Amino acid sequence: MAGYLLATNRLTKQFGRHKAVNDVSLHVKKGAIYGFIGRNGAGKTTFLKMISGLSTPTSGEIELFGYKNQELKNVRSRISCLIEAPGLYGSMSAYDNLAIKSRLFGLNDREYIERILDVVGLADVGKKKAKHFSLGMRQRLGIGLALVGEPDLLVLDEPINGLDPQGIAEIRDMIVRLREEQNMTIIISSHILEELSKIATHYGIIHEGSLLQELTR
Repeated sequence: MAGYLLATNRLTKQFGRHKAVNDVSLHVKKGAIYGFIGRNGAGKTTFLKMISGLSTPTSGEIELFGYKNQELKNVRSRISCLIEAPGLYGSMSAYDNLAIKSRLFGLNDREYIERILDVVGLADVGKKKAKHFSLGMRQRLGIGLALVGEPDLLVLDEPINGLDPQGIAEIRDMIVRLREEQNMTIIISSHILEELSKIATHYGIIHEGSLLQELTR
């Protein structure tokens, strides 16, 4: 599977008799914005959890940055994800939420945290507590937390779900900037093809656990 930052080979996740992900072989090139398209319940989240190390496959293989099987532990730090709702401390500001995660990475640089706040469009919210944020602001802070540690691969599961048009546009613009300015590879799942078509460079279409097709823009 040479030439790909991420590749899976017949990746499968089975719950009882149900195959939530069924023999998926997917390929993501470095620098891509890979749009992972499928209806709710198609298997998107289950697949993304497996490649992010949050769930163990029933069978199949994952290759990341040229590593696979037991070697994947060597490169897990190079992938970060926002899957389902972001884990925020509601009583803390955006800055303090980022500061806590940054310390876990051994980063105590104020400028570093402020740079992430600027990237995700939260530089001007001051000491406002996260519990008072709009849904779009919470999503942007969640992405900011995922950016701590400078990941090479960012995995975003339905980040525009439930947002108003302005919130969708803000997330969309941020993703494009991350790719252009930081050469980040991004996988973004959604059931809204119209929105993904505005930013994605490559697509994978999943239906009832099976990958139907991969496309290049």
